[in-house]
Amino acid sequence: MNTKNDLKELLKSKLKEIFRFEDSDLDFGIYKILNYKRKEIEKFIEEELIEKIKQELEILDQTQKEKYKEKLNYLLKDETIEKYQEAKKNKDEEKIKFYKEEFGDKITEYELLSEKLDTYSVSEDLEKQIYNHLINFFSRCYDKGDFISKRRYGKKEKYCIPYNGEEVYLYWANKDQYYIKTTEYFHKYTFKAKNLTVNFRVVEAEEEKGNIKSPEKKFFVLNKKIFDFDEEKRKLNIYFEYRGLTEDEEKKYKHGNSAKQEKINEEIVKILDERIPKNNLARLIFEKKEDKSLIEKHLYRYTRRNTTDYFIHKDLKRFLERELDFYIKNEFLQLEDLQVLEQSGYFDRVKLYLNKVKAFRNIALKIIDFLTQIENFQKKIWEKKKFVIDTHYVITLDKIKEYAGEKFLESILDEILNNEKQVKEWKELFGIEVKRKEDLIVNNEQLQFNGKKWKKLPIDTKYFNEKIKWKLLAALSEKKNLDDILDGVLIKSENFHALNLLLNKYYEKVQTIYIDPPYNTGNDDFLYKDNYQHSSWLTMMENRLRLAKELMKKDGVIFISIDDNELERLKILNENIFGEHKFLENFIWNNTSTPPSLSNISRKNVEYILTFLKSDITRKFKGRLAEGNDAPLLNRDNPIRVLEFPPSSVQFNIPDGIYSKGVKKRVELLDDIIVENGLNKNKFRLKFESKWTQETLNNEIQKGTLFLVKSKEFSIRYKRKSSETDWIVPDKYIDNVFLNKKAGVGTNEDASKEIINLELTFDSYPKPSSLIHYLIRFNTELNGIVLDFFAGSGTTAHAVMKLNKEDGGKREFILVEMADYFDTVIIPRIKKVAYSFNWKEGKPKDMDGIGVFFKYHTLEQYEDALENIEFGEPQKTLYELPDYFVKYMLEWETKKSRTFLNIDKMKDPFNYKLKVIENYQQKIVNVDLVETFNYLLGLNVSRYKVLEDNGRKYVFVFGEKDGKKIAIIWRNVKDIDLEKDKKIIEGNIEEFKLDEIYINGDAVVKNFKPIEPLFKSLMFEEIE
Repeated sequence: MNTKNDLKELLKSKLKEIFRFEDSDLDFGIYKILNYKRKEIEKFIEEELIEKIKQELEILDQTQKEKYKEKLNYLLKDETIEKYQEAKKNKDEEKIKFYKEEFGDKITEYELLSEKLDTYSVSEDLEKQIYNHLINFFSRCYDKGDFISKRRYGKKEKYCIPYNGEEVYLYWANKDQYYIKTTEYFHKYTFKAKNLTVNFRVVEAEEEKGNIKSPEKKFFVLNKKIFDFDEEKRKLNIYFEYRGLTEDEEKKYKHGNSAKQEKINEEIVKILDERIPKNNLARLIFEKKEDKSLIEKHLYRYTRRNTTDYFIHKDLKRFLERELDFYIKNEFLQLEDLQVLEQSGYFDRVKLYLNKVKAFRNIALKIIDFLTQIENFQKKIWEKKKFVIDTHYVITLDKIKEYAGEKFLESILDEILNNEKQVKEWKELFGIEVKRKEDLIVNNEQLQFNGKKWKKLPIDTKYFNEKIKWKLLAALSEKKNLDDILDGVLIKSENFHALNLLLNKYYEKVQTIYIDPPYNTGNDDFLYKDNYQHSSWLTMMENRLRLAKELMKKDGVIFISIDDNELERLKILNENIFGEHKFLENFIWNNTSTPPSLSNISRKNVEYILTFLKSDITRKFKGRLAEGNDAPLLNRDNPIRVLEFPPSSVQFNIPDGIYSKGVKKRVELLDDIIVENGLNKNKFRLKFESKWTQETLNNEIQKGTLFLVKSKEFSIRYKRKSSETDWIVPDKYIDNVFLNKKAGVGTNEDASKEIINLELTFDSYPKPSSLIHYLIRFNTELNGIVLDFFAGSGTTAHAVMKLNKEDGGKREFILVEMADYFDTVIIPRIKKVAYSFNWKEGKPKDMDGIGVFFKYHTLEQYEDALENIEFGEPQKTLYELPDYFVKYMLEWETKKSRTFLNIDKMKDPFNYKLKVIENYQQKIVNVDLVETFNYLLGLNVSRYKVLEDNGRKYVFVFGEKDGKKIAIIWRNVKDIDLEKDKKIIEGNIEEFKLDEIYINGDAVVKNFKPIEPLFKSLMFEEIE
């Protein structure tokens, strides 16, 4: 049986586990902060907490003594006791003997009470009970870095859940938490060993599923390949699988009751030591740093980072206090203990019992306060709206001409042509050699009626300096509203942080959301806490869907791709978020023409698209055009003309295939036609008696007029875009078998072909652009906003651009993705599609693209924010606050950290720096405060104006918010002449009728508002 000291040490050990003492060598995230304050935390556990326990026990002691004292005082009022005391004082043995004989019971009671009052102290058993309950309670709530409810009605009962009498209630273990895990450090982890680069790589597991004992509990184990080493590049790749263990592996790596990752790590190091040859550069990984080798240190760091700390509580204090009260009622207070009511003196016993409960609760609350401080600090960092780290723009040459004019485009051509990186990208993406201005013009020998026709080649401002970027933005927005002419926004970020930053600017503005989240199959990229696969996934989805709902217009619709694994749970979750009656449909998509034959039951060839509405919708969904209501373009009384039809402009109700040129019944087909997915894949010419000229045809195409070929006679018909009655609502079953006449939706195989033809590499399973094109057409108006916050390969942007091309719309796409293929797939894909929609083996087949103008950001991430936490010396008076260390330390001592907006560092707003992790290495970068504040304020940017004056750069941002015209002025305020500054500012804003003016730093401009306090308050707006 454990002694009191044993239990005291067990409690300390449990608290050190909760405060991550075993991870003292981890130097990232919350571990870094806890390590920085390790001495203070240790002092709390070893001294302050033990002192608190001692104080509570002394209170119990004092309470009991007061009870004895009260009884003794009552007895002392008795005349017999008074005379007995007097006899004892006078040492009158005869009288003492008399009183004991005559009043024995009364005298005995008096003597016993006097003795208890002098010698009473809390029993060791009672002290042990309190230690035991503290250990049990915190062990029950804590699990490998996370706090999770495991309520029981009693010691022998199963778990129970909080429930308020709802008819149907969806509950999961992590419901009141944030899911914070990302795969950023999962697939690729890199470290340096002197001049050697070491990469950890996760590859697909080779073990058969049936051979895995516990597939839901996963470990990092070496892949059969083990490693490869490139001596020339000085690069070592070590290959892992992340999977469940086989029965043999379970036995081999068992430590205590179960297999441990630490045991596997020991084996990995041993194997590498055996396999890497002596005198090989790769052996640098075995160099010792303190008591561990580099490979041991980084292997532990890597596996810990990816297998712990999945959640942050939204309200840990409320959760733990609720769990504590439940524990007291169901575990501390036992029914058998209430039998004291049947015994004499039961009121005193009950009072002692309740005092014992109070002591336990007070001690537990002290620990809860400290844990809450740490959890709330993490929550503050997680919920904080993140900084925009950088902003770049991509715009095609034709769009520069359209928005800024040909004169401006001509004026920057030399800078473009002299930019080797930009010219090199054109060669890589399009196979085009650009050496001179003429190479940028289509049909250089022919001038268009409105000037030159420029190729849709994209300019990416990341290849140019800031001066060029601002010059371009100022020119584009001189006559156009900048945000209105943008075709899209891309954000490289964990999607929760991106959605959180978008809230103020896009609140209730998004008409359509399409997402393709991880399906939680166990074999995809979704990381989940052991034994909490479904609840981890539900928490991740719930956090993000609640933010997404805030962005949706009242008639907004969300489409979510999913398969059987989470279909039912996702539907109930969405009913909780959007409302049971906001469910619209569960579309069934025939996702493959070659379903796998892995099951003895059925071949899986469908996925689902759950569809929910934000509030109200009156329009019907546009599935496909109704037959009829069309008219012939061929007319005997018209002259014979040759009309050219661009790709995807004609809908064919004949089978897919290649149709050879030649004379048909009443038309002559001058080119072969490739019909694919019911549309012409290539441009083609028809010669026939046409009502329209080529110019009229082009205008009709821009208006969204549809052209139809219903038979192999190729007698072409047209149908003007008109009322909703021309459209048939979509079928529930989206079947590629009937795509010629119905949906026109491809399969996964088609999606892969799209990626291959664009000569891009995407390892996951993309969706075909035809599917998303089909879905967003249902409800998205010509100028609607389409959001995808699991952007993957960028198919949603592709689909939006294609639909805009077809019907002349100006829909805007917003894509969010944090993986590396943001840069390697999404951005190149949009650039390529802007140039041409038709690609084969990495080469454009034409130049029929739509052109594009979009911006892309990189955001600060949660891990970046943690890296920028800095501790300062607090005012000495703070130490006098009761419970300063337990409740307020982190808040006060880190308040000047740059991630929390250090106003002192904003004097030069163009040089505000943060530490970020890039390519798995820390680097210091400038933050884009201008764009960050635009998002925080929710500004619709109309114009930028940039100038050099007063010895500094000025950036003027003009825009609108809630009907108010706003100007924001940024400049370096160090050594500024404020009077001259006033003249510059007023001279540049006088033409605008402004309602509000925001200026950073000091200013003497009339009625201006300082940026800094508003910036800070908006950054820390609470998430509801």
